[in-house]
Amino acid sequence: MTLALIYVFSAILFLLLLISLGFQPRFLSRITGALLLVIGAAGTLLYGYGFFKLFGNVPQAVMRTLFSVFCMFLGRNEISAISAVPALAVPGMQIIIYTVHLLALYCTASAVIAAMGTRLLRTLHLLLIRRGELHLIFGANEDSLSFGCELMKKKSGVVVFVDQDASLDSAILRSGSLLFSDADAVAPTDAFLRRIGLNNAHRRLTLYCLSDETSENLRYASAMAEALSRVRADEARSALTILLEDERQGSALQTSAEHSGFGSVLALSRRDLTARLMIQAASPWETMRFDADGRAAEDFEALIVGFGRTGQAALRALIMNGQFAGSRFHAVVVARDSDEFSGDFDLTCPELKSSYDIRFINGNAHSTQVYRHLTNCAANLNYVAVCTGSDKENEEIAAEYSRLLDRLGCRAPILLCTASSVRRFHPGEAPEAMSLFTPDILCSRRLDAMAMVINHQYHRAEGRSMEEDWAGCDYFSRMSCRASADFLPAFLQAAGLSARDVTQKDFCFAPDILENLSETEHMRWCAFHRVMGYRRMPKELFRRRAEQLLRETEQTGASALRPGKDAQQLLHACLVPWEELNALSELEHTLTGRTVDYQEMDRDNVRMIPAMLRAEEGHE
Repeated sequence: MTLALIYVFSAILFLLLLISLGFQPRFLSRITGALLLVIGAAGTLLYGYGFFKLFGNVPQAVMRTLFSVFCMFLGRNEISAISAVPALAVPGMQIIIYTVHLLALYCTASAVIAAMGTRLLRTLHLLLIRRGELHLIFGANEDSLSFGCELMKKKSGVVVFVDQDASLDSAILRSGSLLFSDADAVAPTDAFLRRIGLNNAHRRLTLYCLSDETSENLRYASAMAEALSRVRADEARSALTILLEDERQGSALQTSAEHSGFGSVLALSRRDLTARLMIQAASPWETMRFDADGRAAEDFEALIVGFGRTGQAALRALIMNGQFAGSRFHAVVVARDSDEFSGDFDLTCPELKSSYDIRFINGNAHSTQVYRHLTNCAANLNYVAVCTGSDKENEEIAAEYSRLLDRLGCRAPILLCTASSVRRFHPGEAPEAMSLFTPDILCSRRLDAMAMVINHQYHRAEGRSMEEDWAGCDYFSRMSCRASADFLPAFLQAAGLSARDVTQKDFCFAPDILENLSETEHMRWCAFHRVMGYRRMPKELFRRRAEQLLRETEQTGASALRPGKDAQQLLHACLVPWEELNALSELEHTLTGRTVDYQEMDRDNVRMIPAMLRAEEGHE
C-alpha cells in the first residue's frame, strides 16, 4: 500500500510539473523567474548551514556552497555530503532538500521545454496560416504589433509579420502570430508565397506596409505585387494599406490595365493618419448646431497651434470635414515663421486660402495676440488642435487655453496631435493617447463597401455591376468616394437622424433636408478637391475643352474627354458655389448638347446614404 501511494503521489507531482511547463511563455517566464530567486536562496541556506557545520571554515564553506548551488541547476547534488549533519538528516529536512533540488531541475527543464515549445508553436502556426484570409504586416514595431493584436481580435483569418529585424520575434509568437525575417520573406519570393499559402488563386490577402521607413514600404508593396502576379493570384481579392510620404503615391500600386497591383489600395502618410484619428476622436460636426432642416446655425471656427507637417494635415482634415450648408469655415493658425509655412501650404493647396477664411498669427502660442483672439472668439470657437510636435509643450498650451476657455464658458474640444499619437485634453486628467494604428482606420474594406455605392451611382446608366465599376475606378476617384463615405456621420448629425432611422424600408429625406444636405455634400466635395490641389477651371478653358470634345466625337464617333475636369493640370469646372452649378450645367448643355445636372448629382449622393449604411453593416 505504501509503495502504491509513492507511485500515485510521484505521478501526480510529475503531471503537475508537465502541465505547468505547458503554460504560455510569458507566464512560464514569470514562474521560473520567481523560482530562481527562491530556490537559489533556499539552496544557499541549506548548503551554507551544512558545510559550515562540517568544515567550520567560512571561506571553504562559502566556496563549497556556491559550487553546490550551481550544481543543483545542472542536475548534480551534494545531498550525501550535508546529510552527515544531524539536523539535515531527519526525514522532514530531507524532503525539503530534495524538493529544492527538484524545483531547481524544473527551472532548468522549463527553459529547455520552452525552446522546444517555441519550435512546436512555429510549426503549428505554419500549418494554420495556409488557410483562411491572410493579413500580412510588413514592418515589425511596437505600433504594428499592437495593431496586429487588435486585428486578431476583430478579424477572421490569420495575421503574420515580415521584417528583417527579428527583435520582436518572441513577442509576436506570444501574441499568436509569426514573424518571417529570412531573405525569401523580405524579398518576397515565389517560395515564400507558397510557404504561406498565397499560391492559391482564390485566397484573400490584405497587406499592411507599416514600416517607419516609407521607402521600404513602397519597395515591399511593389515586390509583393510582382510576386502575386507571377503566381497568378487573383488581384481583385487583394488589398493594401500602406504608409507613404504622399498618399497619392498609392495610385501606382493599384491594379490597372497597364500594370499589376492590388485590387484595393489605401495609402496614408503618418501625418494624415494623425489627422484622420483627430477627426475620429472629435468630429467637427459634433461641435455644430443645426436647424430642423439640416442647415448649420453657426459658422465653424477652429484654432490650430503649430503648422509643421502635422499642423498642416490637421488644417486640411478640418477643411474637408468642416463644411456645412449655411456655414462658413474660419481657422486661425498660430506658428513661429508662419510666413514660411503658409508659403509652402499655398503651393500645395493654392485655392484654400482664397476659398476659406484662414488667417495666421506669426509668433508664440502664449502671446498676447493669441490670448486676445481666444477671448474674442470663445463664444464661437468649435475646435482647437495643438500640433507643436512636443507632447510636453502640447499639454502646457492645452492646459493654459483650457483654463481661459473654461472661464469664458467655451467647451470646444482640445486635441493634442503629434506624428505618433492623438490625445483629447480633459482638464485635471492625464490625456490618454489613442493609437494611430487601429483596424477602424487602417482596414479599408468597410470604407470601400460604402465608397462603392457612391461610385456606382455615377455609372448606373452604363449597365455594369457595382464591383465592375469599382474595378475600373481610378485611384483618385476612389479617394474621393472614400472621403464622401467618411463624411456620412456628418449628414446624420445635421439631419438629426440615426443610422437606424435612415435604413428603414422606404425611407426618404424630407425635401428641405435633402436640399441642405446636398449643398453640404457639394461643399465637402469642393473642400476635398481643393485640399488635393485642384483649382477652379477658367470658363474659357472649359469652352475650349468642350469644343475639343465635339471634334473628337465627330472624328471618331466617341470621346472620353471630360470638358469640366483636367486631371493633369488639377482643374475642375465644378469648384464653384452651389448656386452656380445650375448655370454650369446649362453652359455644358449649350456647348456639348449633353444633358447634365450637377446639383442633382449631389442630391443623388445624399439619396445613397441608406444604401451606404446597409453596405457598411454588411462589413462590420
